[in-house]
Amino acid sequence: MSDSRLAQRVLIGATLCLLVAIPMGCIFSPHKDDSGNKPPPPIVYPILANPELVLEALKTAYEARDSVEIGKIYDINYQGTSFDPADLSSLPFTRQDEIRHVQGLYRSTSILSISFNLPPSVVRERDLSDPPGWSTIHIQNMAIFIDDRPTSYNLIANGTWEFKFIPTAPDSTSPTDTTWKIVRWTELP
Repeated sequence: MSDSRLAQRVLIGATLCLLVAIPMGCIFSPHKDDSGNKPPPPIVYPILANPELVLEALKTAYEARDSVEIGKIYDINYQGTSFDPADLSSLPFTRQDEIRHVQGLYRSTSILSISFNLPPSVVRERDLSDPPGWSTIHIQNMAIFIDDRPTSYNLIANGTWEFKFIPTAPDSTSPTDTTWKIVRWTELP
């Protein structure tokens, strides 16, 4: 066999090897995992353009255990009030308390799921005793379920929960030029 014929066969063999190897990828390419273990899509929060959307953002952030978003939902002057069911004594909460609570949920390795159920529709009201511009929503039939195996927590509002919202304007992040935050939350026994 002549040298030119041998060189031609080596060239054909090398070309065939390259054609076979190209679909498999370069040996230096990182391995691509197409087994379905893709990261979940990013969470999309509603713009806080009205109190109803603030409640939707609260639900989404709480279920996602997103303390950064929770911090955006509560006003810096937020005051929350709940009651100890044993003696109905008042339990106050601040914005930082709410943020720390969600951070604790995030850090927990035993919580399997959280669901925050709002009623299908809510009614926005105006409380004449509030400062101008505030808005109020009373909610009944709200429930929070935390599956923290082996223990699960099911908080169902037996009474009414009152949320008060404060507007902020102008705010270029909102199509209405106003955003809203929760400034008060009260569990009414």
